[in-house]
Amino acid sequence: MNFPNQYLFIKNLDRLLAKGYSLKEALTMLRNLRRKEIVYIDKKLQEGMLLSQILRKLRFKPFIIEAIVIGEKTNKLNEVISLIVKQMDFYQKMTKQISKVLLYPLILLGFAIICFEVIRTNLYPIVKHLLSDYHYQNNNLFAFLTFNLLKIIGLLVLIILIVFKSHKPLGNHIPLIKEYRTLSFLKYLEILLVCGYSLAEAFRILQQSLDEKVYRIDTLALVLLEERDLTKLTPYNQHTIEYFKMGIKSNDLVGVLNDYHFFYDSLLFDKFAKVTYYLQFFLFLLLSINIFCIYYLIMIPMFQITNNI
Repeated sequence: MNFPNQYLFIKNLDRLLAKGYSLKEALTMLRNLRRKEIVYIDKKLQEGMLLSQILRKLRFKPFIIEAIVIGEKTNKLNEVISLIVKQMDFYQKMTKQISKVLLYPLILLGFAIICFEVIRTNLYPIVKHLLSDYHYQNNNLFAFLTFNLLKIIGLLVLIILIVFKSHKPLGNHIPLIKEYRTLSFLKYLEILLVCGYSLAEAFRILQQSLDEKVYRIDTLALVLLEERDLTKLTPYNQHTIEYFKMGIKSNDLVGVLNDYHFFYDSLLFDKFAKVTYYLQFFLFLLLSINIFCIYYLIMIPMFQITNNI
């Protein structure tokens, strides 16, 4: 199931559960939405499978499955699904921002790579042979970089994405990912605290439900209880710790955490929007430099030969 359909399913499910329908009743009412998938979910639930396991088989986004696991462990599925809807709203805003700012330059870049490859294989050998007749030689390294720089950068980006996807804790070194994970964790924690769990119990449930290598909840607990220093591998920063301590000291941790993600949600999207504009500028700059290099490699020598003739 693709993301738009996942979003539609979760959003409608949240609406029906909030009105008091049971999960089975809600699924029955949603059958016309995506009949095949809804029937499959209903069937597997009757067979005893957990909702998180079913959604994993349907390839729902990892953050959706993480949240559903927490809802199942705490029997607070309705509250967790409401949180998922907010996270999906944010995810959709990010997707729209990428489409709005980066889609055109990425398409242009792909088209440019094809054009440069056609020039390299069809036009440049003829030009190179012609230049050699006039004892004019281009720098081979410069020619290689001119025609292959975009492909090299694309390959490096692909390798980096694969590495970060397969080793998720590395994402804690990237500020935007770090902040997003912190906000997600605090929202899960807030739900558990509102439901009456103590901080220690909430930490224990989240350790069982979330990827400990990513969220480092044990490290956070040690920092709060034993005043230890934060390590770079945690998604938390000093501001997070200060908010935690302020909430514990004032005996209003839920209120403080609510204030934290209220402030930082909008800041995170603003930062993400700026990054997309910087990337857009970088892509256009890279493309412009590459076009100039091809012009310098082919046209300027041809002009010089024409002048000599």
